[in-house]
Amino acid sequence: MKNIYEILKGIGIEIPAEKKDAFDAEWKENYRTKAEYEKAVEKRDEYKASLETVQGELEGFKDVNVEELKGQITTLTDQLQSEKEARAKDAALVELEKNVDTFLSGKKFVNPITQAALRKSLMEELDKDTAKGKSIADIFTGLITDAEGKQMENILVDEEQQKREQNKPQFTNPLNTGGGAATKVTREEFLKMGDAERILLKQNDPDTWAALTGRR
Repeated sequence: MKNIYEILKGIGIEIPAEKKDAFDAEWKENYRTKAEYEKAVEKRDEYKASLETVQGELEGFKDVNVEELKGQITTLTDQLQSEKEARAKDAALVELEKNVDTFLSGKKFVNPITQAALRKSLMEELDKDTAKGKSIADIFTGLITDAEGKQMENILVDEEQQKREQNKPQFTNPLNTGGGAATKVTREEFLKMGDAERILLKQNDPDTWAALTGRR
């Protein structure tokens, strides 16, 4: 491919050596080679094709209500967040129920109905904002104690009372109520008696009572 100087020389024009630099600067600033031109045309055609493609895609959206579409996107986003929060809440509830059941398994209730009622109340209290910072044990204690901090009756089995009942003396024969031989009571049995039993012994078997107490 001929350069520009050869082309000019071929038509009788020759650029003086001292002016070649200025000439090069001028033609390079204002003109392009054929290869450069073809490349520019190719790039233009690419841009034109891209523009036509985009315009065609936009044509498909000309009847779309943009505001309605935005509203649908917002609604779907809110629903997704709500579903995510609901799943997290369900998982937390399952874990809480597991912890409550574990805690209550170590308690002896007077009956299953009382246990179920206390479990329900405990779950309700734990779901309140006031439960923040409190343990299951703290809330449970608040449910089974009165204003003075004393444990209410008929909720938990009184194990100390059970022990006292079990340790009461058991008589295989009734105390003498008159006319018959009195049951012999040992000193150990007498010491375990309550006041009512001692009074009954004194009334029905004064001799045994006197022997055990040293009084007449």
